[in-house]
Amino acid sequence: MKSISKYVILLAVVLFAGSAFGQSVRDLRFNEILIKNTDNFDDEYGRHVPWVEIFNTAYNNVNMAGCYLTDDTTGFAAAGKKGGEAPAHWYRIPKTDVHTNMPQRSYLVFYLDAEPLYGTFHANFDPRTSQTDYIALISADGKDLIDVMHYPKQELMDTTRSFGLDKDGITDKAILLDQFTPGSSNEVKATVSKQERLKRDDPYGIGLAIISMSVVFTALIMIYLMLKLFGYGSKKIAQRNAQKSAAAAAAISPVATDAATKDDLPEQLTGEEAAAIAMALHLHFNSMHDEESEIITIHMPSAHYSPWAQKELVMKRAPRIRK
Repeated sequence: MKSISKYVILLAVVLFAGSAFGQSVRDLRFNEILIKNTDNFDDEYGRHVPWVEIFNTAYNNVNMAGCYLTDDTTGFAAAGKKGGEAPAHWYRIPKTDVHTNMPQRSYLVFYLDAEPLYGTFHANFDPRTSQTDYIALISADGKDLIDVMHYPKQELMDTTRSFGLDKDGITDKAILLDQFTPGSSNEVKATVSKQERLKRDDPYGIGLAIISMSVVFTALIMIYLMLKLFGYGSKKIAQRNAQKSAAAAAAISPVATDAATKDDLPEQLTGEEAAAIAMALHLHFNSMHDEESEIITIHMPSAHYSPWAQKELVMKRAPRIRK
């Protein structure tokens, strides 16, 4: 019993550890940042302010509540100590907002306007006035540096283009993006309709014709094979039934005759017909029919009979003709 309890506890610990690892904030990555926001993307108050986008690379939900956003990690060591307090320029993401729980492969935008009182997604620092050229994401306990993005600050201050990862979540290559995409993928691809793609790949329609004919002929061949297969099977079943009927008729008939041979029997002889033929042959050869005595018996009526049966009494008299 104790061993079973140990296994149960061990399994619970493993499952808890797996779930905790599955929802780790270590899967979060900075995906895109824009400093010079003149007229392209505004916050819920209609203001054009700098913003940064975070991408959840995991295939499960990740709650980033309690983590820190900062543009200065100089107090990182002190904040990680037991009882230490986070520096003033660190923005702690509130735990009271359900939107901090990021779904799988989703995006979340934070406004870098140094106005934390404006809402959950407004940090307490502004990269335009910052002395650094990076932004960092730190775990809730202040001990782990989850991700950091270095960006060309001076270049971003002079252009309205955003800076981000060439492919979402892949930190190997960060570039100036041609289009800003807050809350969506950085991989902007021109959508091509199926008609345009078909016209480009097969301008004369030869491939489409070949594919269409192949589909039609393949369907016809499949239908032929199915009919052939099921037709052959039906024929075999009919032959088997005929053989069973013939065997049943032979088993029921106790007397065999030279006149009634196997070739004379019908191909589809039912059990009732075979039984009737066998019974008739049995009665015939065993002389179980009626025997006539060749004696004629005439029944004479009794002397006491009613005169009402006489013809002359029942016939009407011929009418007299007066002259």
